[in-house]
Amino acid sequence: MNITICVYHLHPFIVQQQQHFKSDFIAVSHRPFVRPSHQFARHFRMALRRLKKELAELNKELVMGYTAAPMDDGRDMYHWKASIKGPSESPYEGGTFHLDIVFRRDYPFTPPTVKFDTIIYHPNVGERGDICLDILKQMWAPSLTISKVLLSISSLLCDPNPNSALRQDIAIMYRDNREEYNRNAREWTKNHAMR
Repeated sequence: MNITICVYHLHPFIVQQQQHFKSDFIAVSHRPFVRPSHQFARHFRMALRRLKKELAELNKELVMGYTAAPMDDGRDMYHWKASIKGPSESPYEGGTFHLDIVFRRDYPFTPPTVKFDTIIYHPNVGERGDICLDILKQMWAPSLTISKVLLSISSLLCDPNPNSALRQDIAIMYRDNREEYNRNAREWTKNHAMR
């Protein structure tokens, strides 16, 4: 069995209180030693395999309503561009909304960062394109895919959540004056998503 001894410098106060230690360095681990670079490489390969699999499934499904692909003709598998068609019977109908997706090297154990590139009038989308969606934060699970994320964002366009708004003024408009909200959303869609 390999034993790794990890040495950490203890805070001087702790050392002063723990006189029975002969040194101010102590910590032992029973785990086999794995070089950080090897661990990083393993996560990197796992993320890359997963992203390639998701891309193949997206291309196979040919889902109506959204598309996604890596940047630079597939040379950067960790940076994708996506687009979502405005859902029918919503104020976003007829628009195409572009998104920027960045995957960390430990994907799928951490969620991707997804932002709107297209300006949109929506309470759950910040001025810089940030999206307030639980599955992109605390409700993320490794079983989720980018296809499910895009479907959830499309659903959010149909059904905003004013209780977790990034833009309170738009959330208030959505709650208090739906007709004006729809008019503004249609106007912004026409000006920014129908080019």
